[in-house]
Amino acid sequence: MSLETTVSGAAPSRPAIHFTPAKGWMNDPNGLVYFDGEYHLFYQYYPDARVWGPMHWGHAVSTDLLHWQHLDTALFPDEDGMCFSGSAVVDHRDCSGLFGGEPGLIAFYTAHRVLDEATNDYIEEQCVAYSRDRGRSWQKYAGNPVIAPPGFRDFRDPKVIWHEASQHWIMALACGQSIRFYRSENLLDWTLASAFGSDQGAHTEGPWECPDLFELALEDGRRRWVLVVGVGAGKDDWGSFTQYFVGDFDGTGFHNENPADQVLLMDESRDFYAAQSWSDVTDGRRLAIAWLNNWHYANQIPESGWRGNMSLPRELALVTTAEGTRLQQRFVRELAARFEPVPLIDDGVGLAAGQSFQAPVDKGPQLGRAALSLQAGSRVEICLQQAGYADLVLSLEEAGLRLQHQRRGQNGDEKFDRFFPHDFSIGAGEGNSVTLEWVCDHGSLELLVDNGRLSLSSLSISGDGGCASLFRVTEGEVVLESLYGAAIRLPARGDRAVA
Repeated sequence: MSLETTVSGAAPSRPAIHFTPAKGWMNDPNGLVYFDGEYHLFYQYYPDARVWGPMHWGHAVSTDLLHWQHLDTALFPDEDGMCFSGSAVVDHRDCSGLFGGEPGLIAFYTAHRVLDEATNDYIEEQCVAYSRDRGRSWQKYAGNPVIAPPGFRDFRDPKVIWHEASQHWIMALACGQSIRFYRSENLLDWTLASAFGSDQGAHTEGPWECPDLFELALEDGRRRWVLVVGVGAGKDDWGSFTQYFVGDFDGTGFHNENPADQVLLMDESRDFYAAQSWSDVTDGRRLAIAWLNNWHYANQIPESGWRGNMSLPRELALVTTAEGTRLQQRFVRELAARFEPVPLIDDGVGLAAGQSFQAPVDKGPQLGRAALSLQAGSRVEICLQQAGYADLVLSLEEAGLRLQHQRRGQNGDEKFDRFFPHDFSIGAGEGNSVTLEWVCDHGSLELLVDNGRLSLSSLSISGDGGCASLFRVTEGEVVLESLYGAAIRLPARGDRAVA
C-alpha cells in the first residue's frame, strides 16, 4: 500500500507488544500503581464506540510490562459525571481509614459533569474511589467530591504522591494554564498550597493537563524533582504535546531551575501525550507510559474494532548535559531481556554516496539499535517503518548533527490529511556520531536518540506493520559502526491486550 494514496480502508493489526483496548476507544493512561506483584494500568475508555465518548476507567494488569491481562472496567460514569483522568497509590498505613487497618488501593479521578452541551459548559471536581481486593472491584467514596470546583472550568487530572520529607500526601492538579499543589495527611481532606506555571514553559489555546511529579537522582547522587505537563492542542499544526520542568519541590511548591521561557519536551515527535509514571514500584525504577496519539487526529486514525494504543513503558533517569539537567528515557529492561538484539553486522560498514545497507532481518515488528558516524556534509536516509520511504534523514551540518523526521499518510478526512503528515528536524547531538534505538510495531515507531536523551514517538500507517531497516547514503561518507536487531514475536495468549 502506497502512503501517497488513501489509507482509509486500512485495518490496523494489533501491535505485538503495545497495549491496546480489547474494543472501543482508549486515550490517557490513568491510575498507574504497583501492588502485590502487579503493575496496574487504568486508562480513559469508551467501550461502546471507537471515538471519544463518556469516559470510563478501563483496567489491565501485568507482571512484566509486556503481557497484559484485561480486567473488568473499574469506574463508570454516573450522575456526578464522566470519570476523567487521575492517579492511584497504595495506602500502606490506611491513613484514609478506608481499609480496616490493611493496605489498599485508592484512586483519584476527576468527575466531569456537562451542564450545557450547546455552550460547552461543565463542572469538574476531584473524587476518590478505593479497592479492598487488589483492584478487582472499586467503590466510589461516599464523601465525594474531596475537592470542590474552584469557580473555573478546567480543573482536572489529579496526580497524588507521598512526599517523604514533609510527611504529606501531595496532589498536583491541572488548573487551566497552571498546576496547583494540594496537601493532605489522610488522602481525603486537601488544602491548597501553591500554584505553578502561568508564566512558565509552553502554553497554547488548550489547557494544561495530566500532570506528574516525581524525584530522580543524578549521576553524582544529587536529586532533582521533575514536573511533567501535557499541553492541550492549539490551533497550530503540531497539536497536543508533553513538556517537563526540572527543579525542586519542597512539599509546598515547585521551583523551576531553568529560565521561565525554556521549553523542555519529553518527546520531540507528534504522538506522545498524557505521560504518567507508576507509583509504589518496589525496585527503585521510575517507569512511565504515554498515549500514542495526538488530539488533532485521534478520532480519525484507522481502526479495527478498537482505536488507540499506549507507548512502550519507559525507564526514566536524569543526565547532566551542557544545557543543564535533562530527562533520559530507555525502553524497559524487560523488553531487551525478552527480545535480546543480536549483531547484524560483524564489523563497521562504511558507506559512500549511492550505497546502502539492508539489515538481514524479516519484515514485521522489530527492536533495533545502531551507532553511526558521519563525515562533514554527509547525509543518510534511514527506512524503519514506512516500507521503502525514509522515516529519518541524519546529516552532519556545520552546526552539528541534524535528524529529519518524515511521515506520510492520508485517509480522506480533512483533519487527518492536514495534521497527520509531517516533516521536521531537530538537533541530534554534538560531534559526528550518534546512537539510535527503536521499536517498530504494528502502527507505531518509537525512537530513542543519543542514548535516550531524545525521544521521538510516532504513529505510522503502513501496510505490513514494519520493515527491515535500510540505511541509504545520499551524500558524503557514513560508517555504520554497529547494528543490532530482533524480531518481536510474543506467543498468542488469551489474557493479553492482543486478543
